[in-house]
Amino acid sequence: MSGHSFDVDPYQVLGVASTATLEEIRNAYRRQAKRYHPDAGGEDWVFRILAQAYEMLSAARVARATAAPAPSPHPERRAHPRSEPGAETVRQGLHDKDVPPHLQVAVEQLCVRYLWDGVEYLWINERVPDEERFLSCGLNLTWPDPNAPTSNLPEAELDRIATMLGDVVDRLILETRVVSSRNRVESGRFAAWLAYSSFDRSWRALGTLHSMLRARGLGLRQWSRDLFVPRSWR
Repeated sequence: MSGHSFDVDPYQVLGVASTATLEEIRNAYRRQAKRYHPDAGGEDWVFRILAQAYEMLSAARVARATAAPAPSPHPERRAHPRSEPGAETVRQGLHDKDVPPHLQVAVEQLCVRYLWDGVEYLWINERVPDEERFLSCGLNLTWPDPNAPTSNLPEAELDRIATMLGDVVDRLILETRVVSSRNRVESGRFAAWLAYSSFDRSWRALGTLHSMLRARGLGLRQWSRDLFVPRSWR
């Protein structure tokens, strides 16, 4: 059974203009999150919508990126300030180096998750249900990869691949439990955002996406970005 897709205006949810910078988006999210956090009397579903709105607007940074996230000296764990709510970590992931760069899709797996008693990697505690660890997880897709050298593919070929990626995402929506999604094809470029309710679902969707891309002669360059929110954020 496919997931349900619904439309959320992230700018209206966070109360920012369409020209807002990433810093303004982050600040607006943090203000709203502190106000609507369940510990402050807010509703859990409202808090999750805030997280999803932040995730949607963060997806734009993938399309604007000019380089891959700098790899951490210790990719399995990068420290972040304990005193800073909403700190982020970045980890490198799958990379099909055997596929030409101009045929690689840039995929960011962005997860908004709780810090639970100061523990970053919540999967070490099996007693915590997955739904309580994550507020939102999404896959942000961009092609051509902004980090790849400019290719000289003819316009017809660019349009063909972008259209093919649209078909891939449509299949992914049907085959995985998507909460909401958006995608667009414009001038031989493709961008998409798909939201999931947990890390496990987004990870399985990433695996399905990878298989679909490889079957079509395409590859991916993937990294993971985590935004941490303290479980008790007042």
